[in-house]
Amino acid sequence: IRDRLYTDLVAARAEQYDLPPEWVYAVIRQESAFDADVASHAGAIGLMQLMPGTARDMARELARPAPGRLDLIDPALNIALGSRYLAAMRERFGGNQVLATAAYNAGPGAVSRWLPAEPMAADLWMISIPYNETRDYVRRVLSYRVIYARRLGLDDFRLGALLAPVRPPAPPPSTAATD
Repeated sequence: IRDRLYTDLVAARAEQYDLPPEWVYAVIRQESAFDADVASHAGAIGLMQLMPGTARDMARELARPAPGRLDLIDPALNIALGSRYLAAMRERFGGNQVLATAAYNAGPGAVSRWLPAEPMAADLWMISIPYNETRDYVRRVLSYRVIYARRLGLDDFRLGALLAPVRPPAPPPSTAATD
């Protein structure tokens, strides 16, 4: 099984970024089916299908040299940068893993535009995603998470726990001076 090739790399990065390991595995499975040297028609590269610009941004955050396109087929580097990006999306969306998963695929700007005006159940929000590819992507990553949680022996894994309500965007901070 190809996913077993990356056990140590996934475990280390999941721990480093406080990510559930089954989530990292699920993203890799959906993005590349564990093919380290795959490239998409859009230009994403490697196991976690990183766009070169995103990879450079994550490398800069980690005080690493900017990777070239060929560097991104290195599983260790790709998982390190992809896991950092997944963690960044989780942070950007207040810990909501459904939103972070959608943002990993469609970008954070698109997901921000899709936030509802009123709180909404995550499963309803997911079916309202306007991009078919992203709607299917989120569904598949959630499905793979169940599979990898089982493979990892995570008996306490509950899919429902990941489905936190989707909330409207936070209002911008006030710029009014206080007395």
